[in-house]
Amino acid sequence: MPREIDRRDAAQRRSSKLLLAMGVVVLLGAAAYMGLTLLVNRRVPAHPDTHYTAENGLTVYYEGETWPLCGMTEDPALGHALRLASAEDASDPNYQIVLMQRGDKTTYPDYLAQSEKDLKQAYGVISPRKVNLTVEGAAVTARRYDLQAYYGILATVEYPSGDTVYISALTKLASINDVVNLIEGVSLS
Repeated sequence: MPREIDRRDAAQRRSSKLLLAMGVVVLLGAAAYMGLTLLVNRRVPAHPDTHYTAENGLTVYYEGETWPLCGMTEDPALGHALRLASAEDASDPNYQIVLMQRGDKTTYPDYLAQSEKDLKQAYGVISPRKVNLTVEGAAVTARRYDLQAYYGILATVEYPSGDTVYISALTKLASINDVVNLIEGVSLS
């Protein structure tokens, strides 16, 4: 009987050590996750080295290395729009694309709500989150969406003159800093 008690005590000590080790691993994992999240999502200031004035009256200041493709395109959803992309091929692991269209408040009466409805229909769960953006001389409303392997950003930039810039962006990157910096570099020409 005393031998059995010793075995039971030894088993309980091993179980306690194992639970303690598992708890330490979980805490280290949580700390690493928080550290990586802060590192990836920290705000990196833009260093624009290029500007482009589009046919639709938009001027954008951007980093040429990040956005090597810039020009006007005919998008099926947005029509005539300014397109900036990080690569030609969407299968590129760092692929990002931003489309910007100039209009007024009547162009898309409820752009964000309708686009959000379309995203929800296409992707199911989209987890919308507000994004704080600042464009000099304009009011900005922006949201970020988790779209499976992508992040989507929709924004409206409304100027006192009545002009509105409608923005749709898609990125595979965990950080949306490049897209945010690009949106904040938009102005009317």
